[in-house]
Amino acid sequence: MSSPETIKAQRLKHMMALLFLSLLVFLPGLSNLPVIDRDEARFAQASVQMAESGDLLDIRFQDQTRYKKPAGIYWLQTAAIKVFSKDGERKIWAQRLPSVLGALLAIFATYWGAARMIGRRGAVIAAGLLALSALMIFEAHIAKTDAMLVGLGACCLAALAHMRHGGGKKSAWVFWLALGVSIIIKGPVIPILVVLTLITLAIWERRNGWMKLLLNWPAILVFALIWIPWTIAIWNATDGAFFVESLGKDFGGKLVSAQERHPGPPGYYLGTIWLTLWPTCLLLLPAFGFAIRAVRNGKGSDTPVVKGMRLCLAWVVPYWVLIELMPTKLPHYALPLFPALCVMAGVAAITLLAVKEFSILRRINAVLFLAVSAVLIAVVMGAQTLYGEAGTAAFIIYAIGGIAGLCAVIASFALWQSNMKLGLITAMLAALIISVPTYAYILPNLTDLRVADNIMKTFDTEGLKLPRNGGPDVVSPHFTEPSLVYRLGTAIDVTDKSSLLDMRSFAKGRIIILDAAREDTDALIQEIEQSARIAGLCTKTTPPQKGLNYSKGDEVDMVIMRSTDCKYDPNDPLQRDE
Repeated sequence: MSSPETIKAQRLKHMMALLFLSLLVFLPGLSNLPVIDRDEARFAQASVQMAESGDLLDIRFQDQTRYKKPAGIYWLQTAAIKVFSKDGERKIWAQRLPSVLGALLAIFATYWGAARMIGRRGAVIAAGLLALSALMIFEAHIAKTDAMLVGLGACCLAALAHMRHGGGKKSAWVFWLALGVSIIIKGPVIPILVVLTLITLAIWERRNGWMKLLLNWPAILVFALIWIPWTIAIWNATDGAFFVESLGKDFGGKLVSAQERHPGPPGYYLGTIWLTLWPTCLLLLPAFGFAIRAVRNGKGSDTPVVKGMRLCLAWVVPYWVLIELMPTKLPHYALPLFPALCVMAGVAAITLLAVKEFSILRRINAVLFLAVSAVLIAVVMGAQTLYGEAGTAAFIIYAIGGIAGLCAVIASFALWQSNMKLGLITAMLAALIISVPTYAYILPNLTDLRVADNIMKTFDTEGLKLPRNGGPDVVSPHFTEPSLVYRLGTAIDVTDKSSLLDMRSFAKGRIIILDAAREDTDALIQEIEQSARIAGLCTKTTPPQKGLNYSKGDEVDMVIMRSTDCKYDPNDPLQRDE
C-alpha cells in the first residue's frame, strides 16, 4: 500500500502533467485567432461595453439589450479587460482567459472526481482525454460561457462522486459553490443536469443516505447569495424583461421550437459526439459497454467503480435524452456530459490495458474512429486549401495532417487488435499534432474568413482612425456581423437605417462600407458619387477586398467609400479622384 507521501507525489506529478498538456492545447492561437462570429463577438462586444460604461448590471450590444444569459461571464471578461487592456483596445485574448480557466477547472475537477471513482491511473487518462477533446479545445479558445460551464459542471460531478464515498463538508461546499456560480454563468443548465442525475440515482439505487451530505445549510446559504441578489437587482432594473427574454424566449423557446436556424432530428448528438469528443471517441463504445456491464454485474455493490459508473450513467443518459428531444440542436449542448464520458472512457482504457475485452464494440469503434479522423483532418486540410495562403507553409501543414492521419490509422488498428497502450498514445498524438498547428497557424491565417479584421487593416492602410479611437462615423449596411462592431467600435451603424446619400455626414468624414459582390452595389456607388458631386465633394473608393462571410456562407467584396479633398472640378465626371 502506498504511503501518503507517495500518493501526494503521484498526485502532484499527474496534476503538473495535466497542466502542461492543457496549456499546450489551450494557449496556441489564443491571441491571433480572430474573434468568431456571431456568439463570441456578441459576448466580447457586450463585455467591452460593460467595461466602458461601468454598468455591471445591464447587458447590451450597442444600443440593444442582450438578455439571453446572466451576467457572470460578462463580469469575468470585464475584469480581464480592466486588468489587461487600455481604453479603446480590443485584446480578444484577454477576454478568452475566463474560458481557458474554465477549461482548466474542468480538467482538474475531472481528475479529482475520477480518482475517487476509478483510481488515479484511470483519472489521469480521463482528464487527459478531456483536455484533448476537439470541442473542449475549441471552447477554451473562444470568449463564451461554455468552457466555464463545463468546468463548474465537472466540479458538481466530482463533488457528488466524493460524497457518495464518504466525502464530508468539503465536497458539499464544492458542489454548492459550483452550482451557484453555474447559475450566474448560464442559468438553469447545470441545475437541470444535477436534478436529473439525483432523481435517477434515487430511483435506481433506493439507498440515498449519502444525499444527506447535500444538506449543508451554510453552503446552501452561500449558494443562494451567489445568484439571488443579482436576480433581484436585474428584475427591478428591467421590470422582469430580462427573465421574459432569457428564460421565456431564449431558454424556453429552445425547448419547444428550433431557435436561430439550428434545428436537428433526435439522434443529432449520437452523430456529432464522434467529432466533438474526438479523440476520446476512440473508446466511446467500450466506455458504455464497460459502464453497463459494471452496473449489471455489481447490483447493490458499493465498490467505487460500480458506484462511479452508476453516477456517470445517471449524469449522461437522462440529460442526453433531454437534449436529443429538444428541437434546437447545437454541438456544445452536449459539452457538460464530457467529463462523465471521459471518466467512462478512462476506466474502459484501464480495463483494455489489462485484458482483451469488448471485441465487437472495439472493432466497430475502431472503424468509426478511423472514418471520423479522416473527416476531421480532411476538413482542416480543406480549409487550408480553400482559404489559406499557398507556399512552403501550406506544404508543412499538409505534412502535419498526414502525420496526424497516420497516427489515427495506427490508433484504429491498435484498438482493433486490443493493443490499448499503442492506441491511446497514437490517438492522443494525433490530437496534439493536428490541434496545436490548427489553432496556432491554420485558423489565424485563413485570411479570406477574417473580413472584419481585413476591413480594420484597410482603415490603417488608408490612414483612417478607427471609430473606437476617435475616428469618423461608419455605416456598414451590407456586412453587419458583430465582429465588425467589436473591431471598429460600439458606435458604428450596421443597420440600413442611415441614409447613404446624406452628404452632410459624408462631408464630415462619414465612412461607408459596402459589399461590391451584391448586384445593386455598383448602382449604389454611382448614386453616392453623383450625390457627392452635386454637393461639391470628391470620393475615394478602395479596391474590392475579397472574403467570405462564413456566418451566412456568402462571398463578399468589401469596399470603403469616403469623401476626399478635391484637386480639380468635382462636377467633371472625367476628373474624379480615384
